[in-house]
Amino acid sequence: MKRILWLFILILIAVPVFAADADEDDSSAVGDSSAGAADDLAAAGPKIDPLIDIRNWLGRAGAPTLEKNQQKPLKALYDKELKGLAKSFQERFGVPLRSAIAAQSMPTGKRGRVAKPNPELAAEVRRISNLLSDKLIATLRMDQQVPLRKYQSELVRGKRMELMKQTMAAAGASLSAQQETEIDAVYAHESYLRTLAIIEAGSESYEKTLILLTSQTTQRVALVLDRSQRSVLSAGNTPKVPQQNR
Repeated sequence: MKRILWLFILILIAVPVFAADADEDDSSAVGDSSAGAADDLAAAGPKIDPLIDIRNWLGRAGAPTLEKNQQKPLKALYDKELKGLAKSFQERFGVPLRSAIAAQSMPTGKRGRVAKPNPELAAEVRRISNLLSDKLIATLRMDQQVPLRKYQSELVRGKRMELMKQTMAAAGASLSAQQETEIDAVYAHESYLRTLAIIEAGSESYEKTLILLTSQTTQRVALVLDRSQRSVLSAGNTPKVPQQNR
C-alpha cells in the first residue's frame, strides 16, 4: 500500500506546476507585532479563518479546492492545536495567541493603535502559524497536498537562484550562462527532494531534513563555481534560504 502511495506522489510531482514568480511574496501575513493591536482585537473578539491560506495555496498550485466535508475537520483540528499552545504563549507575552495571530494577519493600517513592535512576539507568531499550517496541510488528500508542496518548493527554488545571482553579481563574480543552467538544475533536484521530504514528514518537523538537504545542495553548487566564486560562497555571503511556508 505504501509503495502505491509513493508511486502516486511521484507521478503527481512529475506533472509541471504553474511558473513560480520569484518576486512574489508568499509568506504568511505577519509583520511587526504590536501588543496594542492585539489587545484592541482581543476586546473586539477577533475572528480567524484558518483555511484562507490553504485555499490560496491550493489555488496558486492548481490543486483541487477544499471540499465542504473537509472544512469542518480542518477547523476543529486548528482550534484544538491553537488551544494547546495558547496558555504558554499568553504567559510568555501577556497577549492572547488568537488575538496576536489575528493582529498580524490584518493589513498594517488596520491593526489598531500604534505600539512599539515586538520582534520576538512576531517571530513566535510566525513559527506557530507555520506549525499550524503544516498540521492542516498534512491532513489534505494527496492530490491536494502534493501539488501544493511542490508549488511551495518551486517558489523557494526560484528565490534561491535569484539570490545566488544577485550575491555573486554584488561581489563582482557574476555567474556565466552555463553556470546558471547547471546551478538551476541542482536547485531543481533539491526542490524535488524537498517536496518528498515535507510530504513524508506529515505533521512532524522537517526542519533538520531541510537543513541537511540545503547543506548538500550548497556543496553541489560549489562544484559549479570557480575559485573566486567559491570564496564568496564560503564567506557566508549567500543569503539564507527563503522560507517556503505561507
